[in-house]
Amino acid sequence: MPLTKFTAEAGQNILLVARASSAAHNLGALQQLRDDLAKQVGSSGKVDFEQVDRIDDGAAALASAYYDRVVASPVWPYVVEHSSRVLGKLLLALKPSGVLQMHELVVAVVGASESQALEDVSFPVTRTQEELLQQLKFSGFVEGQIVGQEAVSESTLQALASDHWGLGDAAWFAGKASGRIFEVCSLAKKPAYNVGAAAALSFGKRNKSKAPGNDGKAEAAKKAWMINVESDDEAEIEDQDGLLEEEDFAKPDAASLARPDGAKPKRKACKNCTCGLADGLEPDESKACKPNEKTKKPTRPVDVVNVKSACGNCSLGDAFRCSSCPYLGMPAFKPGEKVTLGGSMLHDDFMP
Repeated sequence: MPLTKFTAEAGQNILLVARASSAAHNLGALQQLRDDLAKQVGSSGKVDFEQVDRIDDGAAALASAYYDRVVASPVWPYVVEHSSRVLGKLLLALKPSGVLQMHELVVAVVGASESQALEDVSFPVTRTQEELLQQLKFSGFVEGQIVGQEAVSESTLQALASDHWGLGDAAWFAGKASGRIFEVCSLAKKPAYNVGAAAALSFGKRNKSKAPGNDGKAEAAKKAWMINVESDDEAEIEDQDGLLEEEDFAKPDAASLARPDGAKPKRKACKNCTCGLADGLEPDESKACKPNEKTKKPTRPVDVVNVKSACGNCSLGDAFRCSSCPYLGMPAFKPGEKVTLGGSMLHDDFMP
């Protein structure tokens, strides 16, 4: 006996989903249910049937958003455990707000005291009532609920164990599982929108100047920043643009950016300065470095006579010379003195 009655309205499209076979002895019951539903929907409606295994393996293609109601496993035996793949395809086949009515077997939650006694029992039914409702929710259905529940008798469990589950000792299993397996009927709905539906969201405010009866001379609403606090009081915050004057938006001219004393800005010395600016002396304009100009390192002669020093420290030695001084590496000398290397470079300093 079914847990709930199957009713339909005129003009509805109904889909029956089951595992039909002559061995299950459910062909006659399915045909009788289909004929009853066809009379209720009338000529403007339609009642279709599809094997659950063909839906699971993708052999059957269901029309999208076509059925008002889907009835899964409506007649005995309720041995089909509807997978997430089947539930997902049934969801697509339903119209928005369509109803899924599904029959299935569930196992009761075993307490800690009974778990040790049932360690050697393997239940073919794996889902509990709570897990069945969670599976419906994960598949996209809403408002899932159990509308009928009935414990499976020991004789029925023995028939299921021998005819459908293929267990060796059906009588022993029926005695162990008696009172722990239930028939349940669940109802769930598809959301009120179809998969892939889109809706425009309007965040703009209505323009009062375009409202009927408005001549366009209405005063613009005062702009102010608002914030909501915990006490639900609205506090007005000052507009920052209102704090600026017209002169704040004026661009400065070159005269206003000049130095107040009229002096020229101090120049910075180049990396390889040769005009004396890096040494704190008065720069020589003829030798002044140009910006971004690569300075050439002067070649260092062996003998330099009467070379005018820019800094005046060339004759004092390397400790007082610039980094680009042509006398680097030479000994100190008197200004105007010819610098030469003493001795002969062809003989050793130490003679035997």
